[in-house]
Amino acid sequence: MPKKFIKLTAACVLTAIVLYAGGLQPQAAAAVSNPTTVYEPVQQQAQRWVEELAVQPSFAAWKKSTLIVSPIGPGTHSWLVLVMQNKNTVGYLVVNAVESGGYQLGEYGTNSHPLFDENTLTRAIKQLELLKPATQIDRIYVHPLLAAWKITTEKETYYADAVSGESLPAKKEDWTNAAAAKLDKAAPLLNSQKAVLIKQVSLPSFNPFDKLAWLTNKPITFSSNSYTTLFAKINNKEQLRFTAELFDGQMLYVWSVVGYNKWDNGQIYVALEASEDGSDRRYIPLQLLIELGHFYR
Repeated sequence: MPKKFIKLTAACVLTAIVLYAGGLQPQAAAAVSNPTTVYEPVQQQAQRWVEELAVQPSFAAWKKSTLIVSPIGPGTHSWLVLVMQNKNTVGYLVVNAVESGGYQLGEYGTNSHPLFDENTLTRAIKQLELLKPATQIDRIYVHPLLAAWKITTEKETYYADAVSGESLPAKKEDWTNAAAAKLDKAAPLLNSQKAVLIKQVSLPSFNPFDKLAWLTNKPITFSSNSYTTLFAKINNKEQLRFTAELFDGQMLYVWSVVGYNKWDNGQIYVALEASEDGSDRRYIPLQLLIELGHFYR
């Protein structure tokens, strides 16, 4: 199975992280696994989105599901919502609070092992081969493309990708400095009480590394904030890749584009996968992807 991302240098150093949704401050937060009635409004809003998605074939496993809500952490004003079916995880949502009131849908997916999965954390710790047990484990969520476990020992601090569990060569100050950085334009998110999914396109999974389009082709261009070129290619079932050079260009993330969801308020979430088995499909806001990377044919 291909890796979730490619390291361009042997010793990558995170030097710049962008802040998501125009103002949410990323802070370390202890992982919490037990749901509580304090988060009932979050669960109610998440339930509306889950019920709307569940009528689609790609989300059929979400019907009559149970939701488990846990905060990603104090200061982030975000929650991880696990969609459970017979005690098995069949998907997830990340819900962000809005300062003016209400909630935004940050991302969602049909993963059986979504971001911040405990099994992934266990694998990450094993790969680190720590000489002493971790003294603290935190969750950090900046935006869908920058989420990590922060693993602290008596002398060292390590970071592991929240989805793949692969070690990130980051230092504490790299994440601290991230709080001052922002996207050039905030990514619009779904935030209505009752949103209607008006179109869903779902394509078969494929290996994003079968064709290194980002090395041989120019990225797909857009004009005047019109993305019809991109959607025409997806609707035509063309195999597209999305890449993002993050961490000051020292690391390249690669995903296959396998569809999109369009909601009645105009918000579009693009479906991405890092592998070809369909186990890690994530729906991420289009505007964020355009801000951070490129699409290739």
